[in-house]
Amino acid sequence: MAKSRQGLLSKRLSRALMEYTMISPGDRILMALSGGKDSLALAWFLGRMAGSFPIPFSVHALHVRSEVHPPALAPALEIMMAEWKIPLTVLDQPIRSSLRQGEDPNCFICARKRREALLRYAGEEHYQAVALGHHMDDILCTLLMNMIWKGETAAMPPLLDYGKGLKMIRPLCLIQEHLIEEFIKEKEWKIPARHCPWQGDDSRREIAARQLQELTAGKDSLKYNMYRAMSNINRELLP
Repeated sequence: MAKSRQGLLSKRLSRALMEYTMISPGDRILMALSGGKDSLALAWFLGRMAGSFPIPFSVHALHVRSEVHPPALAPALEIMMAEWKIPLTVLDQPIRSSLRQGEDPNCFICARKRREALLRYAGEEHYQAVALGHHMDDILCTLLMNMIWKGETAAMPPLLDYGKGLKMIRPLCLIQEHLIEEFIKEKEWKIPARHCPWQGDDSRREIAARQLQELTAGKDSLKYNMYRAMSNINRELLP
C-alpha cells in the first residue's frame, strides 16, 4: 500500500508539472519549506525527481523562520534536507517587530511577511520558480473563501507568472490532502510539532475546510470535479 500511494503521488505531481508547464529546462526552483506535512512531502518528491525528471531542474529549500516556530524545528529540517541531499537556507523573518503601531499579529500578516521574504530571496538569488506546498484541498478552500466572503470566483493557480523571469508553482495541486497525510504517517518523519498562537479553529480557512468536507463528503472524485469546474466554465449560464 505504501509503495502504491507513493507511486500515485509521484504520478500526480509529475502530471501537474507537465500539464501546467510549471518548469522549463534548467530551472532553479526555490521551495518554501515550513516543516509542515505538505512542504515535507513536496521536498521529498521534488528532491527525488530533480535528477531523473525528463525536464532537468534543481531544487533548493528555504525555511523562513519566525517566532511561531519551535527552536528545534530548523535544526531538524537541516538534518533531514542533508539526508535528502537538498540544499537548505534558513532565513529569519521576525513578525512582531515588523508590525505597525497598534497592529496585532495574526495568521494573515504572518503568512504575508513570510511570503514577502520568500519572494525577495528568490529574486535576489535569481531563481526561476518558487514552489509552494498547496494541495487540491487548499485550492478549493480558497475558492470557497473568495466566493463566500469576497464575492468573487478566484483561487490559487497552479502556475502564476510574477514577471522578471520568476514564476510561482504549486506541484501538489492535483493531490488531495488525505493522501499527503497518509504518506507522511507512513514515513514517520520526526519533526517538532508547530502550534501557531495566531490561528484558531474559527478562522475562515478552517470554516471553509469544514464546508468543503460537507460539500464533497470527503470524496476525492467530487473534490476533483470541483477543481476541474474552475476551468470548465459555461458562461452562457452565468450572470
